[in-house]
Formats: sequence, C-alpha cells, structure tokens
Amino acid sequence: MPLTILQKAKKLFDQKKYSQVISLLEPNILQYRESFQFYLYLGLSCLHTGDAGGASSYFQRARQIKMRDPDLLTAQAALFLRRGETDQAVEYYLDALEYDPDHALAKKALQFIRKKGDKETFLNMAETGKITAFYPKPRRTSLHPAAVAAPLAVFILCASIFGIKAVSLSVGQETRADLSSISLQAIDLKNSVEAGGSYRYILTEKQVVQAFENSQRYFQSYRDNQAQVEINRILNSNASIAVRTKARLLMEYLSEPGFDTLKDNFSYATVIQDAYLYQDCWIRWKGMAANVSAPDDRFGFNFLVGYDTRSALEGIVPVSFDKPVFLDPSRPFELLAKIRIENGSLSLLGGGIYQSVSP
Repeated sequence: MPLTILQKAKKLFDQKKYSQVISLLEPNILQYRESFQFYLYLGLSCLHTGDAGGASSYFQRARQIKMRDPDLLTAQAALFLRRGETDQAVEYYLDALEYDPDHALAKKALQFIRKKGDKETFLNMAETGKITAFYPKPRRTSLHPAAVAAPLAVFILCASIFGIKAVSLSVGQETRADLSSISLQAIDLKNSVEAGGSYRYILTEKQVVQAFENSQRYFQSYRDNQAQVEINRILNSNASIAVRTKARLLMEYLSEPGFDTLKDNFSYATVIQDAYLYQDCWIRWKGMAANVSAPDDRFGFNFLVGYDTRSALEGIVPVSFDKPVFLDPSRPFELLAKIRIENGSLSLLGGGIYQSVSP
C-alpha cells in the first residue's frame, strides 16, 4: 500500500531531511488543515532548519487543533530557549509535565535550566546548533489525556527546582503563589492614601484596603482578570506609593490565560466605558480583520469587534502580535488578547487566534 503524504513526511523527518518535509507538506495545507500531526511535523521541520517564525506559526495552528499535547508544548518551549527566555520555557515544560508526568524531555530540560539556565548559555547553544538537543521527536501516538492532577512526586520535583511555595494542592488546579510577603502591613493600613495630586480615581482609606484585599482574593480564586481590575483601580488612584508598589508586585503573579481558561471575559461595551480600569486584562472577542499588515516579525490588523456575523459592528481596535500568526482575513475568528492603552487610545496585544478551518 503506498504511503500517504503524512507518512512520507514522518519517514523523511526520521531521516533528518527537514527541508524535504517542508517541501512535501506545505503545498498540502488545505488537505491536512485539520491534522494536528501535520502542523506539528511541519513546525518541527521549520525549527530544525532555523525558521523560527514559520515554526511558531505552525505550532500555533497545531495548538488550535489540540491544546494539550506535551510534544507540542516542549516544541514551543524550545522556541523560547532559542531566545534565552527561560522563564517562559519553564512554564511550557511544567504544562507538558502536567499532561504527561513521565515526559523525559521536559524533565531533562527543567534540570538543565536549573543548573545552567542563563540566557547566554542558550543563545550560544542556538548559535552552535546544540539547542537541537531540546527539540522533541514526536511519538507515533499522541494520546496524552490531561491528567486530573500531576502526581505529587512531579510537583515536588518542580517545587524543588524552582522554589515554588504552594498554598494548596487542589485537585484539577495549579497551585498559586503565597502572597503573604506582599500583604499590607500595619504601616500601610495607617497610611494607605496620599493627600493632594491629580488622580483618575479618588478612594477612601477603606476603599484602597478593600481593593487590595479583593485583588488577592481574586488571585487565589484564579480570577486574574478581576484581580487586574482591582490593581488598576489602585494604580490610578490616590493610594499611597507603598500600596501601589505592592499592587504592581501582585501583577507579576498573574498568568496569561488560554481560550479555555479565561475567566471574567469583559465585553467591548464594558471596556470602552473606562479602558484604564481594564488595562492589561485579557479579552476573548469575536470579529473580523481589516488592513492586515506583517512588517518584519510582527503582525497586525484592525479588529472589527462583533462583526463576525457581518450584521453589527461594535467598534474597531488595532491589534498587534509580536509573532507571525495563521489567519484567513476573509473569515471571522475569535481573538485572545491583552488590553493596552497607547497614547490614550485602546489597543490590543494579541495572544492567540481561533479560527474554524471550515469556511
């Protein structure tokens, strides 16, 4: 029986003929538009040939099809390692271990980062080609159902490597950081507001303390968007410098959501009423793209919010990605993005796009 195109590509990949894999697969994107392994092998081949932009684009498309594959997560982590961005790589490796606690490459990479994980090391490895040691080789089956919770041994391994101080071991949720070190102290409570000055929000001492406590409570409840709103309320108010500083520290603990993990999604109508209150929050809006541009390694367009049905337009917001994305501008899609305010105007920093493969 003759081999299929994908079977031929896998054989070529095993023979390390990565350019031939790309030449074989790219003309058949339409035929394999719903194949996870097609985009995974295509992305990995781009990675091996040094085309990081192409790899990123194909990995993103693969993740739209299957979000929880550990081989894909380690491949995306390798992209961060190439740039020396170990913090982001660690997050992807930990996610890979959550879905496959025995994933050897993820364990190996975390141990290496712990011992030699400085930026210069990985930049040198990328330059010399040694970084390929962290490129995954896909297994023939990709059946890795998400575990309800990673075994305790894996959690202990990660905690010992990265100094994670957990507050709980709740089944089905990642542990959150202990925020006791940035809680308000007695002196903060006594001097929680400043006198004089121009502020967007004027709060009483009680309101400042309540907003700060709300932000921590929302954080521990995995409602990072609501926590960010309370932080913004503090940062744009007459709260004391000490309180504002601790609010900014809390921001560093907030996580980037995915399409399936975003909570408290704010509508365009809500955000436009007071954009500063929602700055740095994440949104998931439907719409269309117009005026698409892709200069250098960036990608941008004007997002027609609510125009996915082509019957009503809520607003137009500029969107920019710091990486190439896979997008058909002729069809509607769902956008995951972070709210930004530039020169007093609302804009979005793209995080991901979900677009149905069917017209």
